[in-house]
Amino acid sequence: MQRSLLLALLLFSVFCSNLLLADGAATVSGSSGTEVSAVDDQGKLVVLPAPAQRIISLAPNLTEVLFYIGAGEQIVGADEYSNYPEQAKNIIRVNNHAAANYELILSLKPDLVVAWESGNGEQIIGRIRELGLPLFVLETRKMDAIPNLFGRLGRLTGHDETATLRAQEFTQRLDRLRENYRHKPSVRAFYQIWNDPFITLNGEHLVSDVIELCGGVNVFGEAIPLVPYVNIEAIMAADPEVIIASGSSEDNEQWRDSWKEWQGISAVTSGNIYLIPPDLMQRHSSRILDGAEYMCDFLQRARTAN
Repeated sequence: MQRSLLLALLLFSVFCSNLLLADGAATVSGSSGTEVSAVDDQGKLVVLPAPAQRIISLAPNLTEVLFYIGAGEQIVGADEYSNYPEQAKNIIRVNNHAAANYELILSLKPDLVVAWESGNGEQIIGRIRELGLPLFVLETRKMDAIPNLFGRLGRLTGHDETATLRAQEFTQRLDRLRENYRHKPSVRAFYQIWNDPFITLNGEHLVSDVIELCGGVNVFGEAIPLVPYVNIEAIMAADPEVIIASGSSEDNEQWRDSWKEWQGISAVTSGNIYLIPPDLMQRHSSRILDGAEYMCDFLQRARTAN
């Protein structure tokens, strides 16, 4: 009798173990095939049968974000200018700002393509749609929207936890900057991305949101195009108190000297003319906060000079 009871207990134990193993196998199988979805910035719901493992990034800012949330190793193709972090330089190049190699993109068998709406343009985005590839289009124009960008890409790539952590870190740092400059006197700012002809950005661009974060006013914020062309007469009429351009330190002296003949502009008279590396200001990624710190510092210098 005792022997029969022991045998029964043993069989029951084996049965329970097998049941647990089977249940665990089902859980693993289910997690790898779990459907994920997110709405892109064109309002389109993108649904994937499982988190993307072969991603193509068509813009350098998106490449940076994917690495930032832990999905960098899943990128199989990237645009010509994806140069950060260092590992991004080794990814196959599939496009630049004007054209894409669609045959190469197809050959890489992506299960997700991420694109930048204003950077890639409708021609490239439309063609990717025609090819039937899963496409997620982004166009971030406010600093507060960047944590949400991390979250959506985190869901689509299987990095929810890391993306959530990164979003929290970004928000905390952004809030500190906002609090530091919330009550500062406003400063009229001109942001220059090119000088022949003069090209700037209007109030809808993320750079303008950075200017506002630091207590500044974009003097061409009301311009109609996202990227307006302006002339020197318009700049003189706007009379910015600070001029900030995208550029490297090597260009600084020559660029500053080019403004000296326009002494009627307050920023020129006071010497409030500065450069910020374009990768820190014009890429909608986590490093925008590094650019924002430069911007806030330069606007504060202009306040002090006034």
